[in-house]
Amino acid sequence: MLRVIQRLQEECDMQSNIILDRFIQTRKLESKLVEIQSVMIMMMRTNIHPNGYKVGSTTGVMAAKPSEPTSSLTDPRQLDQNIYELSLISQRSILFNSFIKERAYDEMELLAPDEKDMVMKGKDGKMYGDNGLLISSGLTKRVKELMNSYLVIEEYILKQSVNKAMSLDSYDPSLSPTSTCVDDVYYILKTVVKRIISTYDPDVISSTMKMIVKVLETIYLLQFQQKLSSIFAGHDTSSRDRAMEQAKVNYMVILNNLDVSADYTHRLIKEMEPDIIKGIWLDEENDIKKTSMAIKELEGVSDKFKQLLKNGLEQFMNQILRPRVRPLFQESYRDVKYVLEEDEYSEADIEEKFVKRFRNILDNMTSAYKKVLNENNFTKLIELLTDAIISQWERIVMQTRFNQYGALRFDKDLRTVIYYISSMTEWSSRDKFTRLNQMATVLNFDEPSEIQDLWGNKPGSIGWRLTVAEVKKILSLRLDFDPEEVAKLSLTN
Repeated sequence: MLRVIQRLQEECDMQSNIILDRFIQTRKLESKLVEIQSVMIMMMRTNIHPNGYKVGSTTGVMAAKPSEPTSSLTDPRQLDQNIYELSLISQRSILFNSFIKERAYDEMELLAPDEKDMVMKGKDGKMYGDNGLLISSGLTKRVKELMNSYLVIEEYILKQSVNKAMSLDSYDPSLSPTSTCVDDVYYILKTVVKRIISTYDPDVISSTMKMIVKVLETIYLLQFQQKLSSIFAGHDTSSRDRAMEQAKVNYMVILNNLDVSADYTHRLIKEMEPDIIKGIWLDEENDIKKTSMAIKELEGVSDKFKQLLKNGLEQFMNQILRPRVRPLFQESYRDVKYVLEEDEYSEADIEEKFVKRFRNILDNMTSAYKKVLNENNFTKLIELLTDAIISQWERIVMQTRFNQYGALRFDKDLRTVIYYISSMTEWSSRDKFTRLNQMATVLNFDEPSEIQDLWGNKPGSIGWRLTVAEVKKILSLRLDFDPEEVAKLSLTN
């Protein structure tokens, strides 16, 4: 029976050559490859993508009339069908090889030593495996060569498709916080990745994944990066005119695109795991491991989306929101003081001037961004804004004078603001306010010496974020505390 399997392999090599030659001829693969390579070389020389806009364009506006295919050979629909057929050829050859190799191993185990020698008589042992079959059959070699064409065509179609998605990109806030290119590109990516996994060839999968990563970085990610760096160019970021407001919206949509792209990339890796596990592989354990590692190369792209998003949010914070933090406190603290008599304290409790102004101004500062940014990005922006608010508030506290009633009022103001900011998102901001809370605690001591009971490693002490110098400085802000008593306090960091 093993001789029959060997003869079957030999016959398959001959017949597959005839079939694949006919396939290449009828599908005009060689002509298509030449045409594709010519188009790509032309585009590289003119620095224009196949969809007609210049590489590096920050607006996505067409730089020239979109180039029409120079030949029907490069019709994407035909090419898409061709690479589907090529993936099936790879898949079927793997299935066939897997089947006959498994049967050959079964037959080889049944043979006596002298029968094994008889079966392998006249054959070069270096070219044959333990199962008595060629290690690299003619079919395997021919399909490997054919899959080189697959890689070229797949790269061309992917670039064409991604570029088209980017050039047709649009944004409708009633439909999604992202623009259309995100869903379009990731639909394309999912199709491509599922198709390459179906080839069951780890080498093809690895090569294609490297190409996918390169396309994502040099076309998709690059355009977002360029737009983020240029959207506010020529605009006064403090202006409220229509052009500036639209620029902000455009910027925030790109931030949403980056956040969702990072999530989609991670999800795509997870979604492909069942396809990999269910695949039929020649060397199952090693092939699955190699394929999984190849797919996980997308994690690097996801990290780059996250890093660009982080940089973009910080830039938005620094250019748009940070300049408004100081005026926020200036307006909120207008006519507000923390040196109060008992009747003034009661009046301040009723009026709550600071809290009402602060909440109203912060609402006006952030409401427009909450409408455009997705939940994740808005939360991250509020985190950055909270850091800026806390930093500015700490400076103000260190320059303000208090008495006992004023310290009580400050504590109430602080607690209300913390509650309000925490309610803006699902993220809890309380930990960020630890230093300010400790400032309020120190300011509300009845005597400076109370710090001794809470400082250090003794029972009842707390984890202080304030230094000794800061604690003494804060105690000295209380007009009713003796400066000499504060100075004599013995505290160690």
